[in-house]
Amino acid sequence: MTAIQLDGLAAAKDQTAKTRVAIAGATGYSGAELVRLLSRHAHAEIVGAYSSESFSIDALVETKPDVAFLATPNEVSADVAPQLLDLGVKVIDLSGAFRLGEPSHYPSWYGFEHPRPQLLAEAVYGLTELCNGELSKARLVANPGCYPTSVLLALRPLTYHIDRTQPVIIDAKSGVSGAGKKADVAYSFTELFGNFKAYGIGKHKHEPEIRQGLHLGERTALVFVPHLLPTDRGIYSTMHVAFMQPVSNEDLAEIYADAYGNAPLVRVLPAGQMPELKSVVNTPFAEIGFQVLQGGKRAVIVSVIDNLLKGAASQAIQNFNRMCGYPETEGLA
Repeated sequence: MTAIQLDGLAAAKDQTAKTRVAIAGATGYSGAELVRLLSRHAHAEIVGAYSSESFSIDALVETKPDVAFLATPNEVSADVAPQLLDLGVKVIDLSGAFRLGEPSHYPSWYGFEHPRPQLLAEAVYGLTELCNGELSKARLVANPGCYPTSVLLALRPLTYHIDRTQPVIIDAKSGVSGAGKKADVAYSFTELFGNFKAYGIGKHKHEPEIRQGLHLGERTALVFVPHLLPTDRGIYSTMHVAFMQPVSNEDLAEIYADAYGNAPLVRVLPAGQMPELKSVVNTPFAEIGFQVLQGGKRAVIVSVIDNLLKGAASQAIQNFNRMCGYPETEGLA
C-alpha cells in the first residue's frame, strides 16, 4: 500500500473518530438539553450521563471522557472541575463557578469562597461569537449565564462607543426554566400564570458578570432589573445606552455586521425592527434589534434568546465544537 493510500486511511479514521463526553446534571433543564443535542452530534459519543443523585467524580472518571459538561450547582462545579482537570479531562462548565475573574466576588455574589481561585484566570469565558481562538486551546470553559449572553451579544460590539458617564440600563425578562428545577411555591404554575414580576434587583448573580463583560469597571452605573415571565423559556432583554458621540442607525448596522457577519447563530435585524421570543424559542439562535434615539445620542437595543439553548446548552456545544475543531453548528442545525 502506498504512502498516499495510508494517509487516506488515516484521514478517514480521523473523520469517524468521536470525542467521548460525559454530562453531570443530565436531568436538569439545561442538562437534558445537552443530552438531547449531544446524542445527535456526529462527532460526540456520550459515555456517561448522571443526575445530581447518581453523580460522583469516580463514576464519571471511570467512563474515560475527553470532555465533561457540568450542568451542576456553582459550588459543585467549583469543587469537581479542578479534579477533572487534574486528571486530564477538559471541562465545559454551565454554572457560574468560573465566570468571574475576581475571586473576591464569589463570597459576596455567590455565597462561597472559591476553592481554586487560580483557575479563574485560566478559564475561557465562552461567549462563542466573541472568542478569538482561545477556545481551541482551552481546557476549562466557563459557559456564560443566560442573561449575560443576551446582554453581551447585544452590547459588547458597542463597548467603545458607550458613554460611561451615563447609566447602562438593562430591563431583562426570563422564562421560569431559568430558575432551574425548584420545589418552591414562588415558581409554581398557580403563582406565575397570568403574572409578571421583577426579582433580584441589585443582587442578581449575573450582574457582576455583565459588568465584567462590558468592561464597565466599578464607576459606571449599571441598572440590571430581571423579571420573571409567565412562560417556560426564553429571554427578552431591552437595553438603554448613551453614546460618547452621536451615531446613526447605519453606524450601528455596520458595527453589528462587522461583529456578526460570519456568526451563523446570531441574526441582526434591520434598524427599527425588534425581535420576538417566538423567533428564537427552541432554537440555538440569538436575534438583535436596535433603534437610535435623540439624534443619535441614545439607542434602545433588544436581544432575544432561548435561555436553555443559546443561554446554556447549545452555546456549550458551540464551545465544544470550537474546542475540538468541529463545525460550529454541528449538532445544532
